[in-house]
Amino acid sequence: MEQFFRCTTKTEFEDDKGRVKYRKENYIVSALTPTDVEAKMNKHLGTTDFELVNVALTNIIEVIK
Repeated sequence: MEQFFRCTTKTEFEDDKGRVKYRKENYIVSALTPTDVEAKMNKHLGTTDFELVNVALTNIIEVIK
């Protein structure tokens, strides 16, 4: 059964003044398990240079595009 997870990633970047800042981004991922979410996020972002801060199962039934 298809399930949707809301996950939050945290990435580090440098601003114009050279200070280290953090950016949090939210994603909805169709997956079977939280481990599957992590694998899909690695593939989607094309890197492992991020921290998966939160993974939570949602009540979303269907995504209509």
